[in-house]
Amino acid sequence: MDMPDFKPNHQKTRSFLKRLQLGTDLQTTRANYFFPSTTDIGLSIGYMLSSRSTIGIGGSYKIGWGQNISHVKLSGEGVSARTFFDVLLKKNFYASGGFEMQYQRAFTSFNQINSVNDWGRSGLIGISKIVSLGGKVIRKTKVQLLWDFLWYSQYPRTASPFKFRVGYNF
Repeated sequence: MDMPDFKPNHQKTRSFLKRLQLGTDLQTTRANYFFPSTTDIGLSIGYMLSSRSTIGIGGSYKIGWGQNISHVKLSGEGVSARTFFDVLLKKNFYASGGFEMQYQRAFTSFNQINSVNDWGRSGLIGISKIVSLGGKVIRKTKVQLLWDFLWYSQYPRTASPFKFRVGYNF
């Protein structure tokens, strides 16, 4: 008895550790009235549910660079915690989404970020493209364009409801 559209889940034969994907991503924003120029450096770990879908968690640290080139000053401008999912659409294009909580105030100690009321929320949905690289350490580069559908209820608002990220999976 044949099933015409049956595709086996090849991930079921892999061990738990082989289904995990470690990744990192970068996102930069330019300065505005409320925030200095910043770069988010993030780490993530994903679990491959199947060859077509991945879920995961991650976090990032926001580094402030100062107001302009004449006034460069490194500072801790925030942290974030996130969840994400990726579902294969076609070839190397994925539907991506997730939820993030960001602490967007300058801080000098992690004890300052305890209150959950001080954290902003983002709901992200968008598209990703994965470009395979031939390297042994970095196997894939992920380019994402995400829309924050909770941006309209945030105050102070970031520069744009769209986020562009470049990530690398190991």
